[in-house]
Amino acid sequence: MSAPLDKDQISQSLKELAVNDPDFVRNLILEVANSLKQNKRQRLEQIVNEDFAEYEAVFRALA
Repeated sequence: MSAPLDKDQISQSLKELAVNDPDFVRNLILEVANSLKQNKRQRLEQIVNEDFAEYEAVFRALA
């Protein structure tokens, strides 16, 4: 088991990294943002698919 992460230490390290290698930090932030967007989209698609499965009989009757 790993030791708990100290958020203040991580924050300071990220600030130093941003100063020393801003392109890396920018790319990392974009990568995280894209990953979050993809996860959100997958969850939305899952909800829609569940709704369509639940109401399939109704949709077929209306078609």
